[in-house]
Amino acid sequence: MPEPGGGLVLVGLPGSGKTTVGRLVAERLGRPFVDTDELIAAHVGMPAAEYLRAHGEESFRAAERETIRYAVADPTAVIAPGAGALSDPLVRWRLWEHGRIAWLQAPEETLLARLAKDGTPRPLLEGAPAERLAELAERRAPFYRAADAVIDATPPPKRVAGALIASVVAAVGAPSSVGRRLFDAQEPRHHPIGPERARIVFGHGLGSGVVGDAIDAIGGTARFVADRRAAMALDLMDRSPSNGALARPIEADRRLFLSGGERVKRLATLGRVLEWLSATGAERGDPVVALGGGTILDLAGLAAALHARGAPFVAIPTTWLAQADAALGGKVAIDLPTAKNGVGALWPPWAVVADTASLATLPLPRRRDGMVEALKAALIGDPALWELIASRGRAALRGTDEPARYAITERAARVKLAIVRRDPFEQGERRQLNLGHTLGHALEVESGYRLHHGAAVALGLRAAASIAAGRGGDPALSGALDEALAALGLSLRRRFDRDRVRIALATDKKRHAGRQRWLLPMAIGRVFEVDDITERQLERAIEGVHGDE
Repeated sequence: MPEPGGGLVLVGLPGSGKTTVGRLVAERLGRPFVDTDELIAAHVGMPAAEYLRAHGEESFRAAERETIRYAVADPTAVIAPGAGALSDPLVRWRLWEHGRIAWLQAPEETLLARLAKDGTPRPLLEGAPAERLAELAERRAPFYRAADAVIDATPPPKRVAGALIASVVAAVGAPSSVGRRLFDAQEPRHHPIGPERARIVFGHGLGSGVVGDAIDAIGGTARFVADRRAAMALDLMDRSPSNGALARPIEADRRLFLSGGERVKRLATLGRVLEWLSATGAERGDPVVALGGGTILDLAGLAAALHARGAPFVAIPTTWLAQADAALGGKVAIDLPTAKNGVGALWPPWAVVADTASLATLPLPRRRDGMVEALKAALIGDPALWELIASRGRAALRGTDEPARYAITERAARVKLAIVRRDPFEQGERRQLNLGHTLGHALEVESGYRLHHGAAVALGLRAAASIAAGRGGDPALSGALDEALAALGLSLRRRFDRDRVRIALATDKKRHAGRQRWLLPMAIGRVFEVDDITERQLERAIEGVHGDE
């Protein structure tokens, strides 16, 4: 994403004064003002609230997307988008590209009082305004926190407009150490050691300030465990004085470079990292910062969990797979010869900073790994993500559609974050995230971990879909999945030793009371867990993915 344009975008909850303040700012600056709800009303021939009530939120958001496409056509426009528009990362990308973002923030009681006087219909708040507004505030906070400036919206509109012009418009063209954040969440960690919440940041072309702020918030003297290739690709190995994106000098004895890949997740390497932490005098309050893909994050996260009985952990994922899945949720582990992730812990990170611009350095096969995890997330709980991958996934893989690549990554991450929030300890719903991994992990073990994770999970998804089709699932799903995987360049079959795969399945950590758990995609957005797969069903599923690629 390039530096923001010369426009201005006002975001905030209903009642924050976006329209009133936006008009004042536009008048003072001699710019056009666009209220997207007014544009929608002009386009559909009825008030936006009435259209939302009559046609539903999905239809309303589609109209809103088209309206915002028109709104950003004037590069100087001051725009007040509807409060819910930002939930779509593609819309957010377009607005963030348009210009500086200002969050008009006011206490919820102030907003409720204004809304009561205003009298404008608010379908999303009907029934229980206070409760609904609190829910909206919680859901939309990650988008608002990513704004360039926070403006106190409690004073009269003229004063708010003056403060906005002084703090935001004056910054147009100024370089930023923060870069273009598009998502900045505070997620619950569900762990008695450490902070109650973790900061999760997604963006494109992030500046050094984000990582620096995340580390500074923890304190201590950080130790860095980094994938050697990622560090070289991002030019972080020997740069001084600040090591680029890490925004601070890193002494040689406080950084450890390793070669990523599944083979790094071994007991011997874990011991090496732990001994290095001890030798460098790392204390319990010193953060362990991991930079790289999922394997480096798994290894360093487990080392952080074990060192001094729990050191702070910061994840900087640089692969698509890690950004969409592996960096989130707090599961860290290493492999055993016969069991993928056989030794591990639940150790949620203190912070995660994901910059999708770093994905441009990945070879195409590693980008596919992340796309498979995004497909998995779509099958679990986001049909809109499935459609986005179908329509723009190939361009995102090639790197010719950066907005789609960002949106696919964020949407997949949000599926996982939402599930982990509801089921942090994998007591029920979180097991859905293992979709495709039951057979996928067994295939990785059979290959001696030479088969990459994405390729293995793709085969695991095909196997699970074929079983689901025979148990009442959508009969068209298997074909649609095959079409999606093939379009992304993934193999639908692979030669492997069936007996070794069955042995690996027997050691899978998802077994319970001696029974194998399988997650079955019954339809896009609906997954069902079973533990009664018959030998015949298993045999047919294995045969369905076995053969020449």
